Amino acid sequence: MIDFRPLTEADFPILCEWLNSPHMRAHYQKTPTTIEEVQGKYSERLSPSHPTHCHIAFYRGKPFGMLQCYLLRNYPDFASEMGEHDGVAVDLFIGEPRFMGRGLGKAMLRSYVLNVVPSIFPQDCKCFICHAKENKIAIRGSLSAGFLPYRDVIEGGVESLLLSFDRPI
Repeated sequence: MIDFRPLTEADFPILCEWLNSPHMRAHYQKTPTTIEEVQGKYSERLSPSHPTHCHIAFYRGKPFGMLQCYLLRNYPDFASEMGEHDGVAVDLFIGEPRFMGRGLGKAMLRSYVLNVVPSIFPQDCKCFICHAKENKIAIRGSLSAGFLPYRDVIEGGVESLLLSFDRPI
């Protein structure tokens, strides 16, 4: 039902459009961004050697969201903030508003941690995702995907909930 492919330069215009959508302002992209800023941030992530791996999610052939994963130990400041240094962190968003409220967030997250993350990080079984406590929809989606509450944290000065998922080996 949901397919993934690595982010490419051809995705930058839709990524820019998504990041500037009103629904993205509340929790993911607080300020407007330009195509040049998107290129600057994500171009380096296209390299297989970059520690962050970005993917576009498709539902029935239509792009609707983006996910990324990375080893916590590759980002020590963030890992310290989370209080965890081992495992894989996952971030995601649904960029296309018409795909929201249909259960696709939890479906893409679960499929991603079970199918994509192991192909990149086969030795790391614990995945983490962090949401601002006020983002009840994202927390509910991650819980529905099989993540469990792990601990309260402060991420970027915001009270947040760190959730974990132990994937089978």
